[in-house]
Parts: sequence; C-alpha cells; structure tokens
Amino acid sequence: MPNLIINSKYAGGNIHVVSIDEPVVKVEQEMRDTEGWWFYWNFRVESVKAQTVTFEFQNGEVIGPWGPAVSTDGIRWDWLGADSVTTAHSFQYEFGDAEIVYFCFSLPYQLHHFESFYSRISNHSLVTRKLFTYSEQLRPVPLLLIGNPFADQHIIMTSRHHACESPPSYLLEGLLEHYLAQTESSFLKHFLIHFIPFVDIDGVENGDQGKSRAPHDHNRDYILNPIYNSTKAIADYVKLHDLAVGIDFHSPFKWGGRNDTPFIVKKASPRKEENERFGRLLQSMTSHRAGSGDITYDPVHDIEMGEDWNQPHGTNCSAYFERQNMKLVFTFEFPYFGKDSMIFTPDKCRLFGTDFAQALEAYLVQKE
Repeated sequence: MPNLIINSKYAGGNIHVVSIDEPVVKVEQEMRDTEGWWFYWNFRVESVKAQTVTFEFQNGEVIGPWGPAVSTDGIRWDWLGADSVTTAHSFQYEFGDAEIVYFCFSLPYQLHHFESFYSRISNHSLVTRKLFTYSEQLRPVPLLLIGNPFADQHIIMTSRHHACESPPSYLLEGLLEHYLAQTESSFLKHFLIHFIPFVDIDGVENGDQGKSRAPHDHNRDYILNPIYNSTKAIADYVKLHDLAVGIDFHSPFKWGGRNDTPFIVKKASPRKEENERFGRLLQSMTSHRAGSGDITYDPVHDIEMGEDWNQPHGTNCSAYFERQNMKLVFTFEFPYFGKDSMIFTPDKCRLFGTDFAQALEAYLVQKE
C-alpha cells in the first residue's frame, strides 16, 4: 500500500497527479474543457504515516498568499497559512499518522454547503424553494424566493456562472440571513428576491474551472439560442417578472491589484450613476470596519464601462439584465483571497454580505 493516496473523486474535486516521489508530489490542475489557462484545483490526501510533504504544481502559479484552503472533513475550511507557502507553485504540509486532509486553491462552496444553509432558513415563512430547471447532467438547479411572494418589486441575484468562483456564495448567505433575521422586516414585505445560487451546477459539483468553457461558458450564453439549460431558463424567467434590480456575483482573476478587493463592474449611463449611488452606500456601510481586518469596499477599484475587458454589447448575464431595462444592474466581483489587512474567510464573507444587504436596502428604501 502506498504511503500517500491522492484523489479528487468527490464534489468539487480537481487534480492530476504527475508523479509521487516522497516527500515531493508533483500535481497540476485539470483544465478539462477550458480554453486556455485557469487556476482552480481541489484534492484529498491520505497519508499512511507521519511525514512532511511538498506539493509542487507544474502549470503556473496557483498557490495563494495564505497557502491553500485546508479541511479535515471537506465541509469546514480555513487557510493553511502563509508559512506553508514555499513558492507560488508549491506548499508543504506536515501529516500525522493515518491523516486525511483536503486542500483547495480557495474556499470551496458546494451544493452540500448550500443545503446546510437552506436547512437553517427553510422554516422561515418568507422562504420558498423551487426547482428552477435541470442541468445538462440532470441535476436540479435550485431557485430560492426570499420575501413577500405578492410583492410588486423584484430583485434577481445569480451566482456561479463560473463554477470555481465560490467566495460570493458565502457573501450571499450573509446577505439573505441578514434580511431573514429582521423581525417584521419592511424590506421583505415590499420586495421579493429571486436567487439562483448555482447557474453552472454541473461544473460546481464536478470540480470544473467553468471559466472559458468551450465553446463558450455560461456567462457568455445570453445569446439568441443559449446552449445551457440554466441560462436559457434565466433568460425566459426574467421576461416574466418586473425586475428592478439584477446583480450577478463573480470572483475575478486569482490575485493582484484590483483582484484583491471587491469591485463593481459598471454599466454605461444612466445605470452608471445608479451603480455609483449604490457603491457610495456600500462604502459607507463597510467604512466603519476599516482597520479591523474585516472586508471593506472602496469604489476606487470599480471598473468603468469601456475599460479593459468591460465592454458594451456583451453576451453575459448582467448585459442581459441591462437589456431588460432593470434600474440597478451590475456584476459584483468578490475576491478569492483579499490582502494582508483583509483576509477573506467564510465568516468575513458572510459579514460583508450583511453590509451589502444594508446598502441595497438603503438604495431601494431610503434616501442617500
């Protein structure tokens, strides 16, 4: 029996083992049907004996500043720590006897995490779960309705168009729980939130990159004849409701510069001004956390329409929302790691979600 057993045969798993020459293991992330290069990986190791092992990635810099995310059960995750990083290509771990450990590029969020979240809120009178559609691999895609089913004002929120972009899923837990915790919430009396947590549920569960999937990924599928069941369902669904707000949640590139802090991907005027109004409110809601290590937002990091990859006439989700004449529309990018003064953890992501919820409520209900 080998001393190290490595596999990825579980929800979200992704790894290719190049070689095992103890105490060094050479691995690389699986691209599968991704066109080009991306960085997501997720694997489990069983070490028969106590030993220190170095894991060396052979395809790019994919070890973040706090090392890998680590878990002993595949459910609760934390960062292994900067001390584990030997290079941006490699990390070390000291195993105990017969220890099983999960490692991941960032903080995963699988369907089982969502089910755990749903179990906490399912008995609330303002929560309804529906089957939205079936994926290509016949997985049920869930839809949550949060708020008054007879409300005359509607909000749609989508996440995981790109399978590996998991941090916003923790944000959205915090956002929804904030609203549901408010007794006699006037906000949920007047608004109904339509939440689709896994647009690419097959990719999430299979452990795909999801980004740049051939022939195009889910977030480039808002075209005349969509090729994915979930995006077609979203396009049809949106036309049936009078939606005031449409927000699509993503994570940006792996790290560096703007990618280390939350930012809004702005639309052109007149929605640009609405994006900026919301941004000022979100900045106000998070500013009191500055210096605490919690996550804050500063609009200086936002990306303007026409800047870099944010170009008009797109075929992505938020561009489709914009074409449906929603007043407040944007993509929100939420990083994988953060920075030294603002390290992303599941709890901090949820806390930021409460700030986001309050900013949205202020935007819709109150005056700035």
